[in-house]
Amino acid sequence: MKCESTDLEIETIVNRIKNEDMDLQPDFQRGEIWTLQKKQKLIDSILRGWKIPPIHVIHNNQSIDEVLDGQQRLAAIRDFYDNIICIDGKILPENSELIQLDGMHYRDLPKKWQRQFRQYSIVIIRLTEYQPEEPAELFYRLNQPTALTSAEQRNAYIGVTRDQVKELSNKFVALGASKETIGFSNSRLAYDEIISKFCFSVETGTLKKKITSNDISIQYRQAIPFSDECIRIVAKTLEKFMECIIGWDDFKYSFNKATIFSWFVFIRRNLSLSDTELKNVIGYFEFCRAFIKGKYKKVDQRYIEVFSSLQKRNSFFEIMLNTFNQRSSMGSTDALSIIYRDIIITVFRDMLWGNETELIQYTINTFKELENLNYTLEKIVEKYNWGEKF
Repeated sequence: MKCESTDLEIETIVNRIKNEDMDLQPDFQRGEIWTLQKKQKLIDSILRGWKIPPIHVIHNNQSIDEVLDGQQRLAAIRDFYDNIICIDGKILPENSELIQLDGMHYRDLPKKWQRQFRQYSIVIIRLTEYQPEEPAELFYRLNQPTALTSAEQRNAYIGVTRDQVKELSNKFVALGASKETIGFSNSRLAYDEIISKFCFSVETGTLKKKITSNDISIQYRQAIPFSDECIRIVAKTLEKFMECIIGWDDFKYSFNKATIFSWFVFIRRNLSLSDTELKNVIGYFEFCRAFIKGKYKKVDQRYIEVFSSLQKRNSFFEIMLNTFNQRSSMGSTDALSIIYRDIIITVFRDMLWGNETELIQYTINTFKELENLNYTLEKIVEKYNWGEKF
């Protein structure tokens, strides 16, 4: 199969589509599925002069170019040219000239912008002299699912914010974070994802604000750096956490993004605790919440004895662990889940140390009212304004 590349201006491409020399919907294509917003972003990219990916076409025996890859892009271009869709001048990053074109259709544009759009060149790759199976194989390879994670998308925003998070993520790895030590690797930038959101929580100073990918993306896009104090606290938290994890061989840890986030939160609030104290809390808590799911049966007997002792002393102990596990599956950025998990770890710590704290007494007494842990957690949040200041 030969792949010949040529640059064609949009005006030429649209004319070819209208003259049926270029077919946007050959039998193997999937129909037009792009949303209006996605179409407008493509038009915005073209008007900014940014390069878009090449279009692959198959030149058939009727001298028609069947679009193999790029159907959605060409349909968006055709629709704009035909006055079907308009410009969204508010797409970020802001552009003062495009803002003035907001809401305009192609035929409404000043002549300068019409020419600029028509004269924009797109790379067309034409496939010829192919075996029957070759275009299909190329189509498959070009269209394998490759949805980017939020962290992977943000990684394209070059700037100080990305560099700060990347440095912290690299530090986390250098401290020993890996699939073997914490249960998952930095594949798909998972560490960058957690650390960026943890930085956001530290910077905002509260756990009550829901962390959205859009909030983080705006900060990356606008290159708004996290404060030096925020970076210092996050770095210290990472160090403390890994000091408690590295060298641990009683059983293998299996954290996920939500539970790692919760330990970061707990450690950040308890940076004054010694490594030994933190190591015990993390070790016993992670054992207990895994043991209740039927894991870690073959461990040192002292872990099972601690589990049995806490279970006997506290009627809500198993419910508390199950609630933590359930709330961990909801993701690390659900504000209420983050707060509930933080309360549960704190209550567990006081139980483990045998401290008759005010929090323990309030938890016991409140649970007795309805024997409902969610109600109890809700009342604790209300009484202590938990998570308001972080």
